[in-house]
Amino acid sequence: MKYLKGGLISICTIMILLFMYLEWGGSYIMKNTDKKMITEYLQSSNQLPQNFIIFYNTVYPKSLSQNSWDFSLTNLSQSHLDINECPCRYSGNRIMPTLDIQNKISWNYILLIRYIEQNYTQKDCLNFNFSNFDFLNNRKGIEMISQNLFNKSAEKLQPVEMAEILALYENPRKNDRYRNPEHTKNRTMHFYNLYLSNLKDIQ
Repeated sequence: MKYLKGGLISICTIMILLFMYLEWGGSYIMKNTDKKMITEYLQSSNQLPQNFIIFYNTVYPKSLSQNSWDFSLTNLSQSHLDINECPCRYSGNRIMPTLDIQNKISWNYILLIRYIEQNYTQKDCLNFNFSNFDFLNNRKGIEMISQNLFNKSAEKLQPVEMAEILALYENPRKNDRYRNPEHTKNRTMHFYNLYLSNLKDIQ
């Protein structure tokens, strides 16, 4: 009994230390130059218009209020989860290759994502993701893609138009109206119908 109790205490101690490392280890694996770079990435990004933020958060409910821990726990029971449901997780995956971290292993990706989430909001990450996303064909950022596809600013986009941008964001080569018009239309309607369905649940 004494050994069992000692073993349980050891396991609990290891689990607590592991959690603490995952939660705050990001601050220690990065140099100050990396931290400054992350700050520049996330604070200098253009702000998304409110209509698009609402649309995104309707398609991916709670994406702006949960974090990567929530995403990982939910993913245990729902393997079909899209990484877009956690903007900061997506941001971390994009930012990691640009940082001066020697070992860019999956473990360190987790540490970086938690560091980002502790210092910035999911909305900050969403702004970064869409302001810097390359939609291909010299179309970078949501404002440029909005002008290119619909000849209007992003703040004037209708839900079905934002659905097409979200489809393009999912896969800019495969979901391009000029390359694969029928497939793009189907993916656009998928996101649009998902938006309408979730909107009914909210109301």
